[in-house]
Amino acid sequence: MKKLSWPEITTLYIGVIMGAGFASGRECWQFFGVFGRKGYLGAAASTLCFVIIACMLTYIARSKGTSDLGKLISPFDNEVTEGILGWVLAAIYYSMIIAMTAAGGSLLNQQFGVSRAVGGLIIAVLCVITVLGDFGRVSKVFRFMVPVLFAVGVLTIILTIRAGFGQSGAVTGYRPGRMSPNWPVSALVFMAYNTIGMITMAGSSAVNAKDGRNAYAGAAAGTLCLGLLTILLLRALLSDMAFSARLDLPMLGFSARISPVLNAVYAVILYGAVYSTGASTYYGFSTKLRPGKAKRIIIIAGAAAGFLLGLSGFKRLVEFLYPAQGYAGIVFIVLIIINFVMQLRACRNEK
Repeated sequence: MKKLSWPEITTLYIGVIMGAGFASGRECWQFFGVFGRKGYLGAAASTLCFVIIACMLTYIARSKGTSDLGKLISPFDNEVTEGILGWVLAAIYYSMIIAMTAAGGSLLNQQFGVSRAVGGLIIAVLCVITVLGDFGRVSKVFRFMVPVLFAVGVLTIILTIRAGFGQSGAVTGYRPGRMSPNWPVSALVFMAYNTIGMITMAGSSAVNAKDGRNAYAGAAAGTLCLGLLTILLLRALLSDMAFSARLDLPMLGFSARISPVLNAVYAVILYGAVYSTGASTYYGFSTKLRPGKAKRIIIIAGAAAGFLLGLSGFKRLVEFLYPAQGYAGIVFIVLIIINFVMQLRACRNEK
């Protein structure tokens, strides 16, 4: 496989996180927008943490020479512990195929009135096709698709801010999620569950980078871009808080208020973002499966089951599934920090 440069690694980070919840504005509203201007503090704090954790994961992966999920997380040199942690993380990755098929269904339903089942099924099929091609196919798809997703996303956010729609309803009193009751907790949970999503891609990109410089630069640039985009996205959502709170996919709604053409383009881009996160996280799940015919069957059957579970609806999943993943992610982050410190000490002792 071709070694990755830092711009290519940057696209991998953006692709894995810039999914349905992010690009649609739904998760940004749920975790930051409901708190009004205080949400900016949470977005800034989570950005800083993203960059630090990404660099820690890069160091662990390169110093250990592995992208194995258990070894990236566990600070203990124990195969059983590493195996358990790896499978727990794989299970969390699997839950994302549920969220992404739900998002695909919500998007086509909101945009075209098509049954949620149709949009979800297309995402499931695309994810299966991509994951069956392993990391080489995943990275190739992201290399060409993510820059377009990012550019159109930024353009739509900037146009929304410049439009100055004004408030159509209340500017305070919006109910935060039950599992993210204030902005500091929301920032921590937001950062934690997104960290879960990027662990596999961080490890794989680090060991497949041209060198350490490209690995660290790509990790830092990818997470920093996403953090800055989160702050811009929040600014757009706060331009009409009542409108943002009302929709499953608020940025799709804003694009419709700007232009029918932009709305159609953004719908396609958003669907691509749903697919990119679904494919990357489902790939993370697949890395724990042994190669062979059984792996292919599990990948196909797992996606089918995830599609059926995703019919419960995207808005509900963002409110409950994402925060639950975030709390699990906090435990993983603590372990990653311990793993990083221990690995740093071990490398220094060897020198």
